[in-house]
Amino acid sequence: MPVRMPRDNIVLVGFMGAGKSVCGRLLARRLGRCFVETDDMIVVREGRSIPEIFRTGGEARFRALEAEAIELLRLKSGEVIATGGGLPCRAGRMEALRDLGTTVWLAGDLAMLSARARRTGQRPMLAGRSAEAIEELYRAREPYYRQADVVVDTTGLGPDQVVARVLTALRDRDAARV
Repeated sequence: MPVRMPRDNIVLVGFMGAGKSVCGRLLARRLGRCFVETDDMIVVREGRSIPEIFRTGGEARFRALEAEAIELLRLKSGEVIATGGGLPCRAGRMEALRDLGTTVWLAGDLAMLSARARRTGQRPMLAGRSAEAIEELYRAREPYYRQADVVVDTTGLGPDQVVARVLTALRDRDAARV
């Protein structure tokens, strides 16, 4: 069996509204890396928006497209990758993401995450859900996010502060491995 070489990507995971896209772009810029967003990969490949994919193919179709995106990410090296909130939350997916590089969970207070997610556009996974249902979804996803190599609490922080904490956490982690 061939040995897999670890990749040097930084893979951001977390719930909707955690700041994966905004902070990922900023992190990539600060590190001089390319930024990749799995949701954008899916939209470009399908030629339609995520809400449209959900409307016509349902969540099952979208999750299958996420699996295809993970396979395409295996070609990436040295990039900052932001995943959709549900992408890591299937059997084997966090392992696949860790094979791509260092995974970073952008954690935060659920009320703050939900408020941010509702402000930033159409979110099929939020549509018509009560606060209790959103909390249940978060709790179901949390065990997957906890498998990340690094955890950064974003509660009360702006994007610059989050990126500074991610950089510090990555530096500390790398120093501990030497």
